[in-house]
Amino acid sequence: MSNSSWRNTNPGRGTGRLRGTHTKTQLAESGPRRKMELIASVSRSGGLEKDGDALKDFEVQAEYREFVQGKLDDLLQKYPRHHAESETQSRQRIDAQENVLLLFRELLREGIISSKRIGSFTLEVYETSLYLAILFDSPRHIGPVIPALMSYFNLPSTEPHNHCAQTVVISLLYHLVAAYPSQREFHSNVGSIPKAFFPDDCGARLWITSLARCIRARNYAQINQFTALSALPADNGVLPTEGNRNSDLSRKALYHLVDLLRGKTREMAWTVMRTAYRELSCQMEPKLDTRGWLEHSLGLLSDIPGGCSINLDHWLERECTLGHVRRKEGTEGRWIVCKPR
Repeated sequence: MSNSSWRNTNPGRGTGRLRGTHTKTQLAESGPRRKMELIASVSRSGGLEKDGDALKDFEVQAEYREFVQGKLDDLLQKYPRHHAESETQSRQRIDAQENVLLLFRELLREGIISSKRIGSFTLEVYETSLYLAILFDSPRHIGPVIPALMSYFNLPSTEPHNHCAQTVVISLLYHLVAAYPSQREFHSNVGSIPKAFFPDDCGARLWITSLARCIRARNYAQINQFTALSALPADNGVLPTEGNRNSDLSRKALYHLVDLLRGKTREMAWTVMRTAYRELSCQMEPKLDTRGWLEHSLGLLSDIPGGCSINLDHWLERECTLGHVRRKEGTEGRWIVCKPR
């Protein structure tokens, strides 16, 4: 999908106003910032509204970007994501997230792409859109932005910046997660990235390609090692350095994808174990640490900030309720494995 896909993707029905807009009377009373709520859109109004191409102006784009940032800041403060949120809170959070993503899409499609703008501002908007779509678990927004961003990297006028490796590796990691266990999209994208943005010897490339190789080989213990916090090569661009506007967002997006990948590989590893073994021992044995092997192979213990860390005994208890294992009578810490059908 090329940059043109942003022009042809309609994020929703409308009459030229974004969700949560105000009347013109309210606009006159609420100051210059509120004008961003009613900015005309060529794609939504069919080009009939006055100043429908306002977002092609670079100054307007900068104002709109700050307007969207205000919406994002309000969202993150009002709807912090937590495990105990109610169904209503979850729905409100998702609606607010969707609205912010639509605003970023509007800025990209109606502003940056329409005006053929290049430079640091363009990259920042692309990257922020990607990070937020990942954090908000929104494939419909990730789908257009990754190929558009990769196409932008391939423009002769686009120059690498000092943290582009993190954006590339986040994009590639998303492909490993979304298409797991297939790696067709991953390898296709690795081959299309200019070496100036993702050199053969950079730590980010070595890390992601090594991780992909472990996934193909189904080496789950090594996957666990590669997805530990200490394994991420922070000095080579995977973990962003402090100081840039998106350092926190990109870091969280990376952690979120790593946690999702660990969940995917855990499911596959568990299926393999249930096929290969009749019994499992959870005892701490001096000569054979079966318990530690199970924890590493299933990726149960995570040190990724915000990641999911699971106690082995609790994991097996849950699997018992699902009919995947049952306790062996008369033997503490041993489980009979129920074969997958």
